[in-house]
Amino acid sequence: MAKTSSISKVFVTGADGMLGSNIVRELIRQGYEPHCLVFPGRKTGTLDGLAIKEVTGNLLKPDSIEDGVAACDAVIHVAASTAVWPGRNPKVVNVNLEGTRYLVEAAKKAGIKRFVHIGSANSFAVGTATQPGDEDGPYNNWKYKSDYMDSKYLTQQMLLEEHKNHRFPVIVLNPTFMIGPYDSGPSSGRLLLSVVQGNVPGYSHGVKNYVHAGDVAVAAANALKTGQLGHCYIAGNENMDYETFFRLVCRVANVPFRLRYIPYPFVLIGGFFGSVWGRVSGVTPKLSVGIARMSGMQQYYTAAKAVRELGMPQTPVEQAVRDCLNWFEKNNYWSPHEEYQG
Repeated sequence: MAKTSSISKVFVTGADGMLGSNIVRELIRQGYEPHCLVFPGRKTGTLDGLAIKEVTGNLLKPDSIEDGVAACDAVIHVAASTAVWPGRNPKVVNVNLEGTRYLVEAAKKAGIKRFVHIGSANSFAVGTATQPGDEDGPYNNWKYKSDYMDSKYLTQQMLLEEHKNHRFPVIVLNPTFMIGPYDSGPSSGRLLLSVVQGNVPGYSHGVKNYVHAGDVAVAAANALKTGQLGHCYIAGNENMDYETFFRLVCRVANVPFRLRYIPYPFVLIGGFFGSVWGRVSGVTPKLSVGIARMSGMQQYYTAAKAVRELGMPQTPVEQAVRDCLNWFEKNNYWSPHEEYQG
């Protein structure tokens, strides 16, 4: 099924998102020719001026992507719905699972050499500070009733079955919480903006693993030529509790740290009322029951396998925060001189 020629042209979905924009730049740096799938009518500006071929299409409309995939040697599949409200959302499953099925079929027809899929570290069990979670941990997040997390796991399993049963040349990259430039959404960077603008009232006892989006991009590009087919790779870096991370953000942004500790039960109560308001008003709440519950997760992970087998860098998270905020400043999302509201 795979092409015998070396990989030169790479079809990238979600190319104009934060991770996609970092991946496209890394592909160009490594000498590849990115063919970038862009949703019709969407314009983020993060790919402007780059030497790319833009392909307009929709993952849920297979006819719109088949020719683009057929023109390439490999695929890096970044596009996904990351919506977490409401927790049960058929649209999320449709994009993440069914959209990937369509892309896999197009890739099979094209005979692509490698298919790098961007999954989620949440598809594996979390660990502890002394024994962080790795790629051997089973998925145990059904309890959160999150179609986002469930669909990412089910998509991963579907791809691994494709490799097992049909030798489909897939590698799954599982990022933790990514931070970096070109976050036009903003997506993960929205949390940083809320902190530096004084819009986060406090923190609870949760732990996350943070990683520079540029490091994940290097791992994704390297996976086109190294790494084991049919394997998953957690792409992360530093484990931090919320207080440590928020203090880091405030220090980099040179704003005062005034957040207070909020006991987890009070976070859950806030999430309950947020969910009620969201259902009544039809407006996405800033805090829902699902988000509140997930905020208490102790998400300790290790990226040792990705570092070892994919040559993934480990840029300090402080630099990731700095790169993200500098990009926000240059693109008028935030000014370090604006009045702090906290």
